[in-house]
Amino acid sequence: NGTFLEVASGLVEGAVPHFTQFDDLLIFANDAVADVPRSFDGTTWQNLAGSPPNFAFSVKHKNWHFAAGVDAAPSTLYYSGQLDPESWTGGTSGSISIDPNDGDRITGMISHRNELFVFKGPYKGSIHRITGTAEASWARTTFIIGIGCIAHNTIFRFGDDLGFVSQYGSIHSLSATSAYGDFFEAALSRPINSWIRDHLNYNRLRYIGTATDPLRGVVYITMSIDANST
Repeated sequence: NGTFLEVASGLVEGAVPHFTQFDDLLIFANDAVADVPRSFDGTTWQNLAGSPPNFAFSVKHKNWHFAAGVDAAPSTLYYSGQLDPESWTGGTSGSISIDPNDGDRITGMISHRNELFVFKGPYKGSIHRITGTAEASWARTTFIIGIGCIAHNTIFRFGDDLGFVSQYGSIHSLSATSAYGDFFEAALSRPINSWIRDHLNYNRLRYIGTATDPLRGVVYITMSIDANST
């Protein structure tokens, strides 16, 4: 009706937010250590129940709630109990370590073609695949080393492929990365990579965002240019 209602306040200013929906809950998190994950059921805004880790982003995959971006455990991928995003201890919940000694952290993830793709960065960069059908059969395989996404909100879908913004500001697709590796020649942004390199504000990489417009067949990517902070 054009009228906005405030459902929450007091969050850390300047933090990067993320929302996911699971089990009739809107689950909110951000990358500020002082803010814990929250949930909203259309009426009540509260801390996410079940003693969850203090994650920065999450996705729904195969009836589990996967979460990462925990400042104290940057390479750990957590998952809730099956069909219960408010169960994080015992049962079918648990965690998976993704190369914890590689100097990078989990920067994003997405459920795609029956697998969970997990990205790491921002230094060497890597992409990993979580396969299987349940917690007892999940397995991790390395998809590629040398490139990853810079932040969770930079991952986007277009058609039957995935795209992401790398730690260098270049834009890549999963299919081209699979075929050609981390070569910049395979980047979707190849025609403007030199312009991106000269003008991208590298101090604000985590604020890059993407949005797909399937009706027009385009993807919008926002990034701070030169000295701009927006």
